[in-house]
Amino acid sequence: MPVTHAARAAEMLRLVGLEGAFDRRPHELSGGQRQRVALARALAVEPEVLLLDEPLGALDLKLRRQMQEELKAVQRRVGTTFVHVTHDQEEAMAIADEIVVMNGGRVMDRGPPEEVYLRPRSRFSAAFMGEANFVAVEVRREGGEILVRGPFGHHRLPVSAARGRWAGAGRAELCFRPEHLDCGSPPPGAVDLGEGRVREVVFSGSHRRARIALDALDGGEILAYLPQGTALPADARLRLHLDPARVVLLPAEESGT
Repeated sequence: MPVTHAARAAEMLRLVGLEGAFDRRPHELSGGQRQRVALARALAVEPEVLLLDEPLGALDLKLRRQMQEELKAVQRRVGTTFVHVTHDQEEAMAIADEIVVMNGGRVMDRGPPEEVYLRPRSRFSAAFMGEANFVAVEVRREGGEILVRGPFGHHRLPVSAARGRWAGAGRAELCFRPEHLDCGSPPPGAVDLGEGRVREVVFSGSHRRARIALDALDGGEILAYLPQGTALPADARLRLHLDPARVVLLPAEESGT
């Protein structure tokens, strides 16, 4: 027996968790419910690929996060490929199995969320996917390592630290995330960034976001996410270090330096 339009509509509403809203008018639905109705309508024709263009942009933060979870759950149930376009990096990492970072029609990076965030292939990708620090250095390859010379002295990094189209020698940039910086005396093998003066500290809930002017950078600033309980007055002196495994080396031709 062929499925009626009403039965198909009811089936799609059940899929998106709105089985009790069949007889409700659009103005009686919340923003999140209207988004789910739009998704149900799109899935009713059983597309092989579904394009979602900024589908959650108009929702508040709490509802957006709820809808992120629901979108991912629906996609897994139906098996349809979702192409989800967004400028919200957190949303992309929460939803995607694979992220593609584009700039001016060019693919700048692609891969699983963790790889794109922790091991970006370009400066654009690193900066787009979250806050990052960039420091200009000179590099050359020595066997299975890269010798880095820059404001923080000489360091050796594994060849795996290099990303993008790296030529093996010349100018490059060290890239590292603010949350990967630690305070205090550096352990053996760490990249010692030296001391700096705290310019500003903002409490951001899960951490404190600090702008620090490093002596090694002649007052140039970097960002550090410090532990939530860290109490630092402005102008305090602080020493920072970095696990070399957290460093990404980007070629100068991609970084724009």
